[in-house]
Amino acid sequence: MQFSAKLNFLMKITNTSNKELADGISVDRSLISLLRNGKRKTPRNREHIHHMAHFFARRCSADFQFHALSEMLEKPELRNHTSVEEWTDQLYQWLLGDSPVLERVLENVATPLPLPMEQTDNGSTPDVPHLLTGQTQFYYGNAEKREATRQIIRIARTLDLQTASCIYFISDVNLEWLFEDYAFMQEFSAALSSIFKKGIQLYHIMPSLNFMNRYVESLRYWLPIYASGQAKVYYYPRLRDNLYRRSLIIIPGHCVQTTVSIGDETDLITVNSTDLKLVNAYATQFQQELALCRPALISHRDPEEFISCFRELLYDNSPVIHKVSKPSPYTLPREILDSYISNTPDSIWKKTLEMDVEDAELFEKKIARTGFIELCPLATAEDIRAGKVLFATDYEIQDDHPVYTPETYARHLEHILELMDKYDNFHFVPVKPSERQDYNLFASESGLTLLISNTLPPFMLEIRRPELSQACHEYLMRMADLVGYTGIRRAKIRMRIKELIQELRN
Repeated sequence: MQFSAKLNFLMKITNTSNKELADGISVDRSLISLLRNGKRKTPRNREHIHHMAHFFARRCSADFQFHALSEMLEKPELRNHTSVEEWTDQLYQWLLGDSPVLERVLENVATPLPLPMEQTDNGSTPDVPHLLTGQTQFYYGNAEKREATRQIIRIARTLDLQTASCIYFISDVNLEWLFEDYAFMQEFSAALSSIFKKGIQLYHIMPSLNFMNRYVESLRYWLPIYASGQAKVYYYPRLRDNLYRRSLIIIPGHCVQTTVSIGDETDLITVNSTDLKLVNAYATQFQQELALCRPALISHRDPEEFISCFRELLYDNSPVIHKVSKPSPYTLPREILDSYISNTPDSIWKKTLEMDVEDAELFEKKIARTGFIELCPLATAEDIRAGKVLFATDYEIQDDHPVYTPETYARHLEHILELMDKYDNFHFVPVKPSERQDYNLFASESGLTLLISNTLPPFMLEIRRPELSQACHEYLMRMADLVGYTGIRRAKIRMRIKELIQELRN
């Protein structure tokens, strides 16, 4: 949705004239006219956008306005939230172009949607005709596409590592066939769970850039498979013809399903076949396309691989922004790290802390040469004193994770202030604590993004596809801009940190 359309929508539901908005945000009336007719794109001055968001938030008071806004922002939970500050934040992000889809994916990454029906799945498939050996069948529309997919699921359920080692998958057709039937989506997810638990590998080629929003929406349903480590995800780096779209599911040596459509239409034509000549031909075609692709998403469960990815970020000369649930270990003072190393009997925890010492040195070299923004909620003195705030790490290591004391937290904050004094490139930005702080997100301007769960066992998703990585980076930058971290805002942040330090030591 273009900025002009968003602006016109807000002006319509608030019955606002060009003059009223111009006067309200202190700009010329001609600018509002240019923005409304699309001759000017999203303003580069984000203060103007924030003033707009605040203006419209104050203009909304009726139930129909809150209902319309919540529907447009795709956040029905906001209908009962009438706080001007809340609406200002939400409208600001929406006007900037933040994707609510991406936000929902990030919020669910550490606890991705469980593969539904996993507990009750008995390996059966609803009554569908068997696909006989050497048979080819045709299906039309969304409902028959689901029936065709059930046939492929039936075959896949019979497989093990001795009969099939992998499944090939690519799809850029409209996904309404999957999303419009919730019961089938549950069934489909449960089947995937049972299949990939057998150790069968998925090779997945992501859709083209044109369908990225649709893919991001579906990403939260794929996360359980990515988290299992059973998926290798790729993307084709060149532009593709977007007139003809297709999906392809191949179980080499067994069967193939291909679906084609024109544009974004839902008039799908699906073909299932167990003709081995056709199956082998499509498998060869997939392998040829795969050879032209690059890794898009790489899942990690081994903490040693986590360290390698973090080091890549620290050695990189590009600016980095990250959102973490607690202050990062890179900003810990050396004496606290040394104290924990000396006093902990746990070998895993000790090794992690020794790595943190090396990383802290790399981090200081990085912020001496380039920018680094840390988005992090500040814990309350009450929670710290109650032993509820886990000690700084980039991911959870074990159940008996150490916690901060009031003094160690205060000393950590002091060191953050010391780093801010010494390096103008380093910004610590306190953000509102989330109800669910399930993930840490690191994004470099160079294109490397790391998404790490805050639950056990630890899980990292390394995002290499430029468009997805850029979306995550922009998401974090908008969050930082919303709070503000330069000039007077930086001074206010320092004052807030000092107040918490004083409270902890009183």
